[in-house]
Amino acid sequence: MENLFTVRNVQVQPRGRCILSVPHLDIPANRHTSIIGPNGAGKSTLLRALLGLHGAGVTVHGESVSSHLKRGQIAWVGQHGQYSLPLTVTEYVQLGRYPHSGWFKKAQAPVEKLHHLLEVFDLRALAQQRIGSLSGGEQQRANVVRALLQNAPVLLLDEPCNHLDIRHQHRLMHYLREHHADFSVVMVLHDLTMAANHSDYIVLMNEGQIVVSGTPENVMQSDILSEVYQWPIRRIEEEGKMFFRMAHHPVQSAAA
Repeated sequence: MENLFTVRNVQVQPRGRCILSVPHLDIPANRHTSIIGPNGAGKSTLLRALLGLHGAGVTVHGESVSSHLKRGQIAWVGQHGQYSLPLTVTEYVQLGRYPHSGWFKKAQAPVEKLHHLLEVFDLRALAQQRIGSLSGGEQQRANVVRALLQNAPVLLLDEPCNHLDIRHQHRLMHYLREHHADFSVVMVLHDLTMAANHSDYIVLMNEGQIVVSGTPENVMQSDILSEVYQWPIRRIEEEGKMFFRMAHHPVQSAAA
């Protein structure tokens, strides 16, 4: 299997405190990968490391991350966008075209694709409103559209379902799956059911380290998840899908 990202000996230690330590990790190309784990596990830090924000140790298809960024081949959806900009929704999402048009030219996305994405993510009626006037969920959807308009072969998403209601969470996941051949995806997710059913590869983290990585079938095991999350988690399989149910008592009580 071809590797998209190769991570070797990456450590992040702000003020001497280690928040990420990854000696070895390969993330496959042409797949959808989810990074999961409890709060403070290092998920977002790992994603930023893939973006080249934490020094060396990461390559993309064997090349430097910076070279891919310069060519606009990696699109990013962070937890917070620049929503204070004096732009309409249409102007904001077209910022995704700047890596291809240059910062001194007006960015213009193909009209058909622009309108299609605004329609898919329920932003068509808000197209001429200021981005700063939208709700948190609407802004997040605009952030996703901005990244998709970049047409990058690699899409990194840090908690893309943050602020989204259930309908728009699933609409985003279904859109990514429907366009599986268009880009490789690496995303941080909290919802275990969503990660299991919308990913080809899972990276499970805890305390800044990789606990296990592999297919959802292999990683999303009840005993592994229960130990990492310190809470009993039961996996249920119905009609080829995985669902996860949390117990009412912590691991210690369940084991007693």
